[in-house]
Amino acid sequence: MAYIASNKNQNWLLPLSIKDMIPKDHICFLVEDFVHSLDFSDFDMIYDGAGHPAYHPKIIMKILIQGMLYKVRSTRKLATAARENFVFMYLAEKVNPDFRTINRFRKDNPEFVKDTFKKTVELASKHDLVDLSFISIDGSMLKANAGKKRYFDKKSLDKLDKAIDKMVDEDIAIGDLEEEMFGEKEEGLTGVERKDLKKIVREYRKSEDKKKIKNNIKKAKNDLEKYSLKKVSISDPEARMMQTKKRFPELSYNTQLSVDKNQVILANDICQDKHDANQFIPQIKNVKENIDLLKKTKVGLDSGFSSGDNIKFAEDENIDLYVPSRAQAQVFNGKEDTLNHDNYEYDWKNDEIIADGIRYPYHHSYIRKDSGKKILVYQIKGAKLRKQVPEFFRERLRMKEKMEKQKSKEVYDLRKITIEPVYGNLKQNLGFREFLLRSLESVKIEFNLVCIAHNLQKIWRLKQANAC
Repeated sequence: MAYIASNKNQNWLLPLSIKDMIPKDHICFLVEDFVHSLDFSDFDMIYDGAGHPAYHPKIIMKILIQGMLYKVRSTRKLATAARENFVFMYLAEKVNPDFRTINRFRKDNPEFVKDTFKKTVELASKHDLVDLSFISIDGSMLKANAGKKRYFDKKSLDKLDKAIDKMVDEDIAIGDLEEEMFGEKEEGLTGVERKDLKKIVREYRKSEDKKKIKNNIKKAKNDLEKYSLKKVSISDPEARMMQTKKRFPELSYNTQLSVDKNQVILANDICQDKHDANQFIPQIKNVKENIDLLKKTKVGLDSGFSSGDNIKFAEDENIDLYVPSRAQAQVFNGKEDTLNHDNYEYDWKNDEIIADGIRYPYHHSYIRKDSGKKILVYQIKGAKLRKQVPEFFRERLRMKEKMEKQKSKEVYDLRKITIEPVYGNLKQNLGFREFLLRSLESVKIEFNLVCIAHNLQKIWRLKQANAC
């Protein structure tokens, strides 16, 4: 068998420029042109004056964005790539920022990163690559950088806090401290909790950054009380326990995307809500900050957004909304309708709800203590039979009727070929399945960066397709 000859010991005659080592149609050139178009004048003021010269922020931005495209998010790996990878060496302009510099820039500039994302929307619009005939909004839970072994209730946090204080004040032996604070005689702790708490105390004793651990415990205790939580993570106190699509709980953040028909991300955000119902209005406002919507723009949402508040907002803002009820969504997805959402008729003239042939006139309303939502009660006078409906049930009924039409179903089905592939690209192709950073502000920076990468990748591909 013949093999291709290798040239192991032959000397290379490298081109004079690293740029010549990179294919001419490589996406890194779009990254370079885009970043060079950004306004860095505010940084000139920050870095002006005496002191050691700083790396130009455009270099760090190019490295961060290209890292997202290459599934490289660790600042240590990015710093290594700037020394060893031709593409990163070219974008870094032959300088070698260390990982601390890259990490510090990323952490300290959330507004600049957010504005940079907005510039990708402007760039796509400038090249007529944005199709606003339809936009889709959806959310997806992404794992936080926090494990269940650092997830405690108030009692465990109090014990941990006292143990650390006792260690500092009395310099007590670690074995005696563990027995006193987390021994078998202490009720209310499981064996696993005892083991995890002991491990944290030992880590605290060895840690060089004791203040950070103490601050995290303080933040966790504050969040427990402020948000009436049962448990909270001391690794990332701002992460929340959410149920994934695989139906198991995991410390996560809820990511939100608004996407046009060409799969360009128009807006993104992150929240701590365990559901999407309250995110439609903020997302529409975010979209309008980034681009002007058309009067004919259709907006598709899944049933998780089908609250009366959202439908009322859409009607008030003249937004052509398409969102099925949960019961309709089951039918659309070929499943059996097991829900009874809005399963009644309404007499608009007499203000009566009709269910199972019985008419219920309006009786009174009240505010729910748990949600603050207004509930309307329709009840037959002198009888116990009643129907309770949300404040904007009329809007929900109008949407239900709208979604029964075949054309509405076809518009709603566009979600499957717009926003779902975008989440697929972020998670599978760009490897963004969980966060590396901690805290709500930090994960927003990280998510903005991957959305920048996605949009530049989409612009690059659409321009190539249009050029053919």
